[in-house]
Amino acid sequence: MKKTILIIALFIAANFNVQAQDDAFKKDALKLIKMSEGVVDSMMGQLYTMIPEDKLEDFKKELKPIMDDYYMQAAEVSMKHYTHDEVKEILKFYESEIGQTMLEKQDEITKETMMVSQNLQTKIMPLVQKYMQ
Repeated sequence: MKKTILIIALFIAANFNVQAQDDAFKKDALKLIKMSEGVVDSMMGQLYTMIPEDKLEDFKKELKPIMDDYYMQAAEVSMKHYTHDEVKEILKFYESEIGQTMLEKQDEITKETMMVSQNLQTKIMPLVQKYMQ
């Protein structure tokens, strides 16, 4: 009887420990995803221009739970591809001076890269059309 109780107690303790580790991993993965929030904000900025100014705050309030869900799902994707230790190391990089520089410039680089990509697409489409026939 004592062995059964001990085994059950150890099983419960192990489950709590695993849950705590998963929670810490999820928290770190979410932090990692939110570090690139500037890029998402930049894309949202384009959306915001389509909303009348008098409705923008209401729009942002309704958008918040949608974005929170997006960030959580993106964190879960990161958790499938990185270990917790890898996420911690990536966070260390982003918290470093050079990582902060990268984050600061990421928004502008993304905008410019999108323009370059659009230009590439206009060059590729005639070639695609030529070979589609």
